[in-house]
Amino acid sequence: MKVLALALNTSREAIRNKVMYSILLFAAVLTAVSAAFGAASLGDTLRFVKDFSFFSISLFGVITTVVLGVNLLSKELGRRTIFNILSKPVARWEFLVGKFLGLLATVVSMLAVMALALVGLLFALEGQMDWQVLPVVGTMMLELAVLSAAAIFFSSIVVTPALAGLFTAATFIAGRSAGELTYFAGPEQPPVLRAIARGLSAVLPHLDQLYVADRLSHGQSLPVSFYAIATAYAGAYVAVLLLLSVVIFRRREFV
Repeated sequence: MKVLALALNTSREAIRNKVMYSILLFAAVLTAVSAAFGAASLGDTLRFVKDFSFFSISLFGVITTVVLGVNLLSKELGRRTIFNILSKPVARWEFLVGKFLGLLATVVSMLAVMALALVGLLFALEGQMDWQVLPVVGTMMLELAVLSAAAIFFSSIVVTPALAGLFTAATFIAGRSAGELTYFAGPEQPPVLRAIARGLSAVLPHLDQLYVADRLSHGQSLPVSFYAIATAYAGAYVAVLLLLSVVIFRRREFV
């Protein structure tokens, strides 16, 4: 109950954050612009609209996660409300998990709103429901769950939100590029480079495997087992990051 109460309070604070509304509005505008440009393009209009809309939803989901995520702990420290919370019978792990769940609920809600807007747009263009949006946005939510946990993890280590945001954004970029590490791990590369590439491949989240918009919009079908494995992978990675965050946060001193 304590975790859920903290999650609900975190979600309410995030929803009241004007930054989130600005990002959501900007994403909606970009989606509308994509429809306008798609109608004027000479190529496949629907594919253009889908690709650009999926890109917009993913981009602004990442921005929202980073901006809100890295400020969760710093705000509590800045307003010194963390002392009031931890002085009550609330464990530090409950505090962190509650913050994570609140952030994730906010991000998932935002993606759901943008997904519904996209479904309505595609229905207006196609005249039928396009259920392809659901698995694409679903895997985006898995990706942002990992990124939310990364934001909590870095916020528990560093003091300044700017530095935590930099590390979180770098994790996203590296995770989206994790597939490229196979080239540097090839037998033709120097042993040191191969070892570094394999180490990074083992540590970094393979977010490139969770972004399926390109594959689905080009007609490639994915089996149900893919989504089950993706969900298990994201859940395991989130659990590890939260566990590390709790271990670090327990030893952190507040002044």
